[in-house]
Amino acid sequence: MEKNRIIGLDLIRSCAILFVIAGHFWLNTPFKNTIFEEESMFVQSIFRMFFAMGVPLFLLLTGYLNTNKTVSKRYYKGCIRVLVAYLFFSIITILFRKYYLHQELSWLKWILKIFDFSAIPYAWYIEMWIGLFLLTPFLDMMYKAIPTRRQKQILILTLYVMTALPDLFNRYGLHLVPGFWASCFPLTLFFVGSYIHEYKPRVESWKLWFVILLMCSINPVFNVLFVHQHSLIQITGGPEGVFGTVIAIAFFLLFYQTDFKSQVLRKSLTKISLLSLDMYLCCYIFDALVYPYFMDRYFENQSQFGIYFFVIVPILFAGSFVMAWVKDWLFRLLRIG
Repeated sequence: MEKNRIIGLDLIRSCAILFVIAGHFWLNTPFKNTIFEEESMFVQSIFRMFFAMGVPLFLLLTGYLNTNKTVSKRYYKGCIRVLVAYLFFSIITILFRKYYLHQELSWLKWILKIFDFSAIPYAWYIEMWIGLFLLTPFLDMMYKAIPTRRQKQILILTLYVMTALPDLFNRYGLHLVPGFWASCFPLTLFFVGSYIHEYKPRVESWKLWFVILLMCSINPVFNVLFVHQHSLIQITGGPEGVFGTVIAIAFFLLFYQTDFKSQVLRKSLTKISLLSLDMYLCCYIFDALVYPYFMDRYFENQSQFGIYFFVIVPILFAGSFVMAWVKDWLFRLLRIG
């Protein structure tokens, strides 16, 4: 099976889980409340925008890979592995939060947290994924029923306007565009992935890198030119917004057809790719362990602490990989899933 894998997609999935873990750096440090000044904050703001594309990359992969899905018992059985993994890591996380973090809740409330997807603070993705999984065969049918390439482009543009524009224009007390459908951004990325799978568009690498760098630089450049003695003003919006969506698509186009001859690299990317979901589900535990340790001992200010990004992220990535690998080994041993 591994011989038939598309290594470019494994590379993207490996990058996606790395980017998710890396992106948590700015959630677990006081970046948002720090005055934007000095070179370190400029670089951090670029990195923050770049690494925010993790979840959009996963959604683009979902659209790219889930063609020809049919409404069948075999298809619906495919969700069991994800749900079992979610349940397993929810129990592990609850035990961690109760006995290590000393978060006191009744066992009934902890169980309810599994059902509302808050036992793992990052598990909102699983709640979203369940709906996308159930819709996928029908989304594929709908996409294939659209007769022309032009009409498919119009569908994607329509979804982009409906889901990305509100993130840019409906802020700071303003509501300038209809925003009801903004939370449906997974559909935009799903159909973009389907479109890339069908038509295999190619764009020169330098143009894609230029777009990524340009869009990642908008926030820091704007703040340097027009904002003083203030925390970073995030004018570009979130990863599912106007600019974040384009960054993710550009990165996907850069690497989805990549190939490597090195067997070591291929096997490594394949393994990370296969464990990426489990790594996502357990990375909160390592965030809760590692960030307090480094913040208590080494944090002076956000600008100074930026260099620890290159220490903390590899530790978190390695820890999540090892735990995911142990879970996978245990499940194989017990023949679970």
